[in-house]
Amino acid sequence: MSEAHLDEYDRYNFEYDKHIFSSHSGKQRTKKEASEHTNHFDPSGHSRKIVTKFQNSEQKKKVENVKAKQ
Repeated sequence: MSEAHLDEYDRYNFEYDKHIFSSHSGKQRTKKEASEHTNHFDPSGHSRKIVTKFQNSEQKKKVENVKAKQ
């Protein structure tokens, strides 16, 4: 395929796209942006699981107290 019809700006755009779309980072991000927007390590552990566990146990205690009073 001949590229005689392309000017310098078209060639620039093709070269620019190579750098943007080559990193497999998605959403047209650069490699640096992709590394900044990933899931990060949570030093406190599985905090969401722990909170859910406590909420469920408190709910069970409330239900047991209501049943015991009846």
